[in-house]
Amino acid sequence: PYNTKAEVDASYSRLINIGLSKENKDCLVIGVASHNLFHIAFAQQLAELREVTSMVEIEMLEGMANAEAMAVKQKFGSVLLYSPITLRKDFPAAVAYLVRRLDENTSEENYLRASFTIDINNKEFNQQAKRFLDSVHMSHVVSLESKRRTSTAPEKEELYSNNSFANQADEDITSKKFVDAVVNKLYMFGKSLIPVVVGGKEELNLERVTVGEPGEGNKPFYSHNVANLETVEDAVRIAKFEQKNWSETKPQKVYEIFGNVAKNMENDRARIIAAMIRDSGKTIEEANVEVSEAIDFARLYGLTALDSSEGSQPCGLVVVASPWNFPYAIPAGGIIAALVSGNTVIFKPAPEVVLVGWELVNQLWKSGVPKQALHFVPTLDNEVGQKLVSHQDVDKVVLTGAYETAVKFKSWRPDLDLVAETSGKNSIVVTNSSDIDLAVYDIVKSAFGHAGQKCSAGSLAIVEKETYNNPLFFKQLVDATNSLSVGNPTDLGNSVGPIIKEPDEKLLRALTELEEGEEWLVKPNVLSNSNCWTPGIKINVQPNSWTHMNEWFGPVLGIMKAPNLKKAIEWQNATDYGLTAGLHSLSTKECNYWLKNVEAGNLYINRPITGAVVKRQPFGGWKKSSFGPTVKAGSSFYPGVFKRYDEVKNYDLLVNDIKELWNNKSKKIKNDDLQSEHNYSVLHPHKKVLIVQDEKPDNEFKKYLDSIKKIFGMTIDEIEYSELEDNNSIEKYSLVRWLSKASVPEWIYKYNFSVDTNHIVQNPQRELFSWAREQSVTITNHRYGNIGFSPVFIDIS
Repeated sequence: PYNTKAEVDASYSRLINIGLSKENKDCLVIGVASHNLFHIAFAQQLAELREVTSMVEIEMLEGMANAEAMAVKQKFGSVLLYSPITLRKDFPAAVAYLVRRLDENTSEENYLRASFTIDINNKEFNQQAKRFLDSVHMSHVVSLESKRRTSTAPEKEELYSNNSFANQADEDITSKKFVDAVVNKLYMFGKSLIPVVVGGKEELNLERVTVGEPGEGNKPFYSHNVANLETVEDAVRIAKFEQKNWSETKPQKVYEIFGNVAKNMENDRARIIAAMIRDSGKTIEEANVEVSEAIDFARLYGLTALDSSEGSQPCGLVVVASPWNFPYAIPAGGIIAALVSGNTVIFKPAPEVVLVGWELVNQLWKSGVPKQALHFVPTLDNEVGQKLVSHQDVDKVVLTGAYETAVKFKSWRPDLDLVAETSGKNSIVVTNSSDIDLAVYDIVKSAFGHAGQKCSAGSLAIVEKETYNNPLFFKQLVDATNSLSVGNPTDLGNSVGPIIKEPDEKLLRALTELEEGEEWLVKPNVLSNSNCWTPGIKINVQPNSWTHMNEWFGPVLGIMKAPNLKKAIEWQNATDYGLTAGLHSLSTKECNYWLKNVEAGNLYINRPITGAVVKRQPFGGWKKSSFGPTVKAGSSFYPGVFKRYDEVKNYDLLVNDIKELWNNKSKKIKNDDLQSEHNYSVLHPHKKVLIVQDEKPDNEFKKYLDSIKKIFGMTIDEIEYSELEDNNSIEKYSLVRWLSKASVPEWIYKYNFSVDTNHIVQNPQRELFSWAREQSVTITNHRYGNIGFSPVFIDIS
């Protein structure tokens, strides 16, 4: 949009001038839609001068300026009068329209406000006449450039060079030039065999695997080599040996490398989007956002290279095992955070999206990351992959995947230092105080974006009964869902692409079966010769049913009817997971109640629950949606996950430092200066903590625990490892701090609490993240285009 009303008026005058020409006479009728008599008269005068009066059709709205409409009809012969019509029972659908009309009647600069008192040569007349004449003069110079903030804005690079950060804007996917660039790169892939790369050496004579293209029903697309056991041993040996050299790279050099990474990612945006479209089935819109996210990771984490590393050391060798649903940004974040912290990295891309991973590592190498520090080792999910993940010389593994996968990794090597972002069964609560139009839009976007394959996707809507029983809600939901264009994302007009491969057992059940009591509101169908499924919606989902409690990765939405908000939150919290959660309500009271009671890592009010932005909404879950002592991705603290901190030596100093952080800096942090949206990071201390240790603690440690109890108001119980038993009494804890030298038993991971295997460290920030859970809170602060139209005051303290 333009920044001023004067520019809008100038653009309007320009369009009238361009449209009313003899060249257009035989092919166009120009609808001059305005209540401003100056612009109407201008259009008619131009038409008469140019002898094109048959082209002009004046359009006005019923009930807005009826006297003017009559005068225009008498003067020019006709007026096309539009009138909004709605059934009485559907009247709420007209509210947005009426608010817009109210805005036009009351806004200080609008003609309609002046029209009530305007008369020839009075104050209002002279003001409006001047505005009109100014618009005609400005029409020759008003900017014609797109007002979308394009991602090539140089100020982002300038900010980074000045040690500051700003989020990268997405590219304008309405720009023909940019879209053409993406289209031109769609078919440049698949011609070369992708190698395994260890220590800079390309291995091209290993076992070859062919990967299919999701949008073409997994028709063969490209081939790549996969590592064998010998290759894994070589990669681990070289990466381990080279770690010291990389960790001694000057911080300024590391910082510059990741500035170069961000530049190259931006320069290659069209190519990477094209690769994601074909390799992972992402639409251009979804892929575009993912490139921006990766750029943000490069800059935000790159800046931390300049932070003091006193009191910490790199972990050593890190294996990054990334997912297929975010094949570019998530591995970029893990790799960059590990490298910035002085570690070497072996990158194991998901087998479904090796091409995108190959593009990523080439960008990193090109930008200055040494090939001795970053190794590209695709494996199958077999004994070779197991060997890499569980190798005794691997110091840390970062995983994005299923919770069950994390438990499997730990079963292979119980002492493995593993951190993971895991599963999510995410839902949106819709109350009777919600805006139905907005709620439907956000539910559909959350459920079916990337064909429902995001870990943050909303596969469940929990709707209060009055809204659930309102026919308008389901009507809007069906219309919105059926309007989605499904198909191969190489057709850039499609808004929902394919699922990555044939549905697994869980997804197939979600797509094709109904549980007891359920009905199809919209039944999904598979398109012929493809992996594309049209979105489906199940209604009357029952509490504790399979649909309620289980996660799947695909375009299916379940809807539950809740008697009230309290019960809706109970159902929202009932699953084993706590990744993202949403609420749609315009009631401040309801928003505050929900915030105090919902259990998830990322909370969203009156917006979609997908699409977390780096630094603005650091991402990570609670309960079984995370694994190990991790920190939210997309925060400045995340690279610290890849460091080992010095054990505590001075408990009194540590207590004072934690108290200072907690009381003055860390309880609630505002993450940006946006006006249209409020974004906060909030720390919630664990309420009940269990300490597992080998022997009874000394007095100094007991004193430390007493101080922690007082600072955070938590309960801390202690137990010796030899006394630990698998029974239900352990369920009451939300955190287990494992200070025993024994390996964590596998049975413990069936519970929903976090297990922190870090020892007590001198770093207060790291300790704070052990004792408290981080939560990102996002609140929409606009409605109908007006800033501040949101629940009046929301307490997130």
